[in-house]
Amino acid sequence: MRELTLILNTAEKRVQFALCENGSMLCGEDWLAQRGGTEVLAPALRDACARLGATPAAIRRIACVAGPGNFTGLRIGLTTTAGLARAVNAKQAGLHYLQCLAANAPASPGEEVLVLTNARKGLAYGARFRADDQGAPQPEGRTFLLPLPPLPEGTNLGNPNFVIGSALVSNLACLRAALPASARLLCRDSAPSLASLVAVERLIDWETQDGSDIPPLYMRDCDAVENLDAIAKAQGRTPELAHQELDRLTHAPLAEHEIAK
Repeated sequence: MRELTLILNTAEKRVQFALCENGSMLCGEDWLAQRGGTEVLAPALRDACARLGATPAAIRRIACVAGPGNFTGLRIGLTTTAGLARAVNAKQAGLHYLQCLAANAPASPGEEVLVLTNARKGLAYGARFRADDQGAPQPEGRTFLLPLPPLPEGTNLGNPNFVIGSALVSNLACLRAALPASARLLCRDSAPSLASLVAVERLIDWETQDGSDIPPLYMRDCDAVENLDAIAKAQGRTPELAHQELDRLTHAPLAEHEIAK
């Protein structure tokens, strides 16, 4: 029986997936998703398997971007991964979105890539990566949140060889002024390529994966929480009761959220 690896990314405005076998990409799709891509993702995966002469049961490993990124987008990818993994008994592993973007940069061993992506208005996700001996991006330090624009006074962006990501594109003038002239700004690369997703999947040690669901990488409250007062008022509720209900749901015992067996 064939053993395929599915790689899935829904972190920002695109839906991307690749099907691989023995480390080589057999097929992939990449499209702009206006509403998250829920309606087309599962049929697209089914059709891709059919074109390869396989069924979804041939998918034995699923690598899905876990974040950071758009809340709705991440949930689409992670939920699809969890459901499919249960159906076909596949292993799951998370991918770091900014590392996938860093793989786009043509970095030589030892060179640094700074990745900045949009979190919400006035805020960006950021992380630094350094190319290893094979040119693969390895993390340097933790993922961080960066207010911009403007950059906080005294912000030091270091001396990266490459800078990439959607926040670079949307804040180009602000960031260009704060970066060294030697930094190469990759403004055309606001999403990882399918080849980059495949390259980062190759870094996974699948032997250590136990089949557990992939935990999402969230670094801030979702927009619904931040706008809870306005949402409650629009629904005719008081903000106080809405916050109480949110607190009850987020701190409820696990049994209240389990699916009946």
